[in-house]
Amino acid sequence: MARPPSAVAPWPADLLAPPYADGAHPGLTDVLAPLLAPEAAGAGRDVVVLLDGVGSELLAEHLALTPVLRSLRERTTTLRTVAPSTTATAITSLTTGLAPLVHGVLGYTVIDPARGGPLQQLTGSEDADPEAWMPEPAPAQSSARRAVHVGPAQHAGSFLSRVAYRGWTFTGHRRGDERVDAVRLAARRAGEDGLVFLHVDDVDHAGHRHGTDSEAWRDALAEADALLGTLLRRLPRGTRVHVTADHGMVDTSAALTVDLAAHADIHRDIEICAGESRCLLLRTRGSAADAARRLRETVGERALVLERDEVLAAGLFGPTGLVPSARVAERLPDVMLLARGRHIVTDTILRPPQKHPEVGVHGSLTAREALVPLVRTSVGD
Repeated sequence: MARPPSAVAPWPADLLAPPYADGAHPGLTDVLAPLLAPEAAGAGRDVVVLLDGVGSELLAEHLALTPVLRSLRERTTTLRTVAPSTTATAITSLTTGLAPLVHGVLGYTVIDPARGGPLQQLTGSEDADPEAWMPEPAPAQSSARRAVHVGPAQHAGSFLSRVAYRGWTFTGHRRGDERVDAVRLAARRAGEDGLVFLHVDDVDHAGHRHGTDSEAWRDALAEADALLGTLLRRLPRGTRVHVTADHGMVDTSAALTVDLAAHADIHRDIEICAGESRCLLLRTRGSAADAARRLRETVGERALVLERDEVLAAGLFGPTGLVPSARVAERLPDVMLLARGRHIVTDTILRPPQKHPEVGVHGSLTAREALVPLVRTSVGD
């Protein structure tokens, strides 16, 4: 595990070191992209299953609900995900093997100077070109293996799909009970040397809506485990199966919310408010140093406040010393806030509250959010 960065002292003990601190890199980037490398061709079939939102700590605490994953404990390791610990950033790094500082998907919403506001990374906008937003070559585009992405039908052609899955064929399903058949169809389409990626998002959705300490979340986790069991029974013998996650989750509440809109002097400093409530990315109107000072005075120990140079020097988005492209540099925040404990930070004027406030949240560097499992097994073992 990387040491806390010397660029920011003292680094809070309740936050893990940035994923690229001290020469480290997040293990999540080594899960899928290497399977598309030239040396991976001819080695047989691989299926990668992403259990959205199922962090290592949450899984370890709920093994009684997951008999399939429990039986694979000896084949399970723990990895770091990227920062922010959020789906759009993690999936783009997972499928490309690139650091966020290279691909430029820096959060759930990202500062877009061309539009003068945040750009949502899952759905984008009508005038946003995914290929221009993330033009880096994708491994699947040049791989000798056929790669098939399985996900909800509504994800076909989405902004994130066109950013992160270039070179992949898409197979959609409309209901959860269609997933196993969709994966088996994808495996046939990919061939005996193919690669299939399945994104399972039920647990994440249940966590956001109801929290991880809820029957709905526990039911979703148990159902995801049962899905894995069915896949291990019905996929062709010898298929290598890799199970991982993009992030974990913590539960929050209104009482743990810091609303910057309630602080007029701080709200006036903010030109663009992007990211998410556990990792806020701010473009400031005036002096970023002054804005950061006022933010530190306001949030106290509820969040870590970093200026742009500290973000880069600490290794949050990529290796220290890596110079971002002009495309990515203009998206970097002047100030970043990493929430601590179970707190969240928002600005309810710039980020109007959702109809159903999220209970489960993620994006920061607590172990509960930033550590994810990796299970490797084979059908028939």
